[in-house]
Order: sequence, then structure tokens, then C-alpha cells
Amino acid sequence: MEDNKEALKKLKIALGISENNDAQDDLLSLYLQDAENELKLLLSIDSETPVPTGFEGIIRGAAVKKFNRFKNEGMKSYSQEGESISFTANDFNEWSQEIKQYRKDHNGAGEAKWVNPYEI
Repeated sequence: MEDNKEALKKLKIALGISENNDAQDDLLSLYLQDAENELKLLLSIDSETPVPTGFEGIIRGAAVKKFNRFKNEGMKSYSQEGESISFTANDFNEWSQEIKQYRKDHNGAGEAKWVNPYEI
């Protein structure tokens, strides 16, 4: 997993926020951490274990979704003056296939293990 400063820098680029604008850094860092923690739950990995390499984009994408929903938390849709926005219930829906594949590949299924039935 990339370090926090690099992740924050890339999130700002994705959101079109100037690197010098630090007014929302605490909020953005919180969204990154929340997205990382939620992804760890979905991947069934320990909270102390780093997110596997390659999942940084998913964390950033979920953080972008969280930021775009800012002040509209809990809403399923929002409309004002002809503009309508709908929010999904799960920020990770679009990456469900990648998450399922990771869990399939890393859950130990298909591995042969010897169990001693006499061991106490």
C-alpha cells in the first residue's frame, strides 16, 4: 500500500483539488482510511495487514465516491433545479468482481492440509 501522503496526493488529483490546497486534507485522509478499512473487511484481511498491492485504485475510487457524497450522506438520491444525482448503497459495488476473485484466491480453498484426528 502506498504511503498516506502519496495516497492523499493522488486523491486530490482525482478530485481536481490543487496539491497546495490543504483545507480538506483531514477530511480526505479520513475518507481514504475509511475506504481502506472497509476494503479490508470485504477482502477478509486483518486490520493490521496492509492492503494488497494493486488495490490502491479501488481505495481511491471509494474515497472519491465518499467525497462526492459529502453533505448528502445517507441519501439515495439528490435533485435540485433539474440536476439529479443517485448514490449507490455500497461504494465498492463496481469492484465486486475483483473482491470476489481475491477472496476466492486467498481463502485457502483447494489447499490440502493434514489433520491429525488424535491430536488434542
